[in-house]
Amino acid sequence: MRIIQIGPYPQSPDFIRGGIEASIYGLAQEQGRTDDVHVFDVPRIGGEYGVSHDGRVTVHRFCNEGQWQISTSKQVKTMVSDICALRPDVCHIHGTGLFSWLIYRKLREESKVVVTIHGLVLVEKRNLLKQGFSWKRCFQCLYQGAVEKRFLYELPFAIVDTEYVRDMVDHYPIRKKPQMQVVPQGINELYFSMECSKDSNVLLSVGAIGERKGHLLTLEAFELLRQNGCDARLVIAGTVASRSYFERLKQAINRSRFKEDIQLLPDLAEKELQELYRAAHVFVLHTQEESQGIVFAEAMAMGLPVVSTKVGGVPFVVEDGLSGKLCDYGDVGAFASNMELLLTDSRLWLSMSEQALKTAQSYHWTRIKDQIMRVYH
Repeated sequence: MRIIQIGPYPQSPDFIRGGIEASIYGLAQEQGRTDDVHVFDVPRIGGEYGVSHDGRVTVHRFCNEGQWQISTSKQVKTMVSDICALRPDVCHIHGTGLFSWLIYRKLREESKVVVTIHGLVLVEKRNLLKQGFSWKRCFQCLYQGAVEKRFLYELPFAIVDTEYVRDMVDHYPIRKKPQMQVVPQGINELYFSMECSKDSNVLLSVGAIGERKGHLLTLEAFELLRQNGCDARLVIAGTVASRSYFERLKQAINRSRFKEDIQLLPDLAEKELQELYRAAHVFVLHTQEESQGIVFAEAMAMGLPVVSTKVGGVPFVVEDGLSGKLCDYGDVGAFASNMELLLTDSRLWLSMSEQALKTAQSYHWTRIKDQIMRVYH
């Protein structure tokens, strides 16, 4: 079977930026074991044209010759022509942005097309507006929301990664909605062969360094934890999504009484991240919104209990009281208490670690590939 995956693909398997890149990479590599898989990467500003091979997968790269992300639309005609020349059995588009919509409209008459919704742009942009108004954020919310609304209206069927995303689409302000099937995103199989630390005092927070992941609130909870006399270290790692937020986070750490026990590690390679997971005892993320959250599944695959928030798709991945502890977003006191509980109660930690390992099996790419292949057929 010839499969075309369309969406952001890592420039290198050693450095994967964000959940969608990780999802497309993992799915394409797993499908490549048995099928002919081609990935068409989103045109990148400053990128280069070319075709290369990443293991079993053929990767097609394009350049965004403009200065803005919206300029990717200029490459749609060329990409569609190249895709059709391959005579694919199915094209799998990821995301609900402008580029994905334009590709979908061109391809749906030429080939079988499947779309995965990895979260809603409108929800993310509205949350950013709530955190602070700017005309840029307002324009993005209105413009990108309008594109997404039209895309969803035209879709007869879509894959969604959690029940949360399915419910959000069901409540989207459009008259006609797509039928949906829940298929989660998987994780790198290496995480299933590694173990976390059973006796360290390290709290690990992994997520893009920007407003949505709530690292400043995690830091605030950590300081409260330490003030209460609990011995712990905090490691924050992730790609820099917002330079201004990164600078604010650095400044907050420098002001902290406990800065010697806090590490901020941006833009790490995958192997470096995996070593951080190995050294950690509890995974923590005070996130504002997640469609699924691949990092939670990665942490649980290594036996790490999770401390997070009751938002978005998190409760569909982390079972509160079983594989982790969840609290309301913004409740720093409860977040600190949950961290302390898992650092000090060894029996509870062991119970949640065992449950986390069991839960993580649902996110193995072999299982997920089988579900997606059934959708293709």
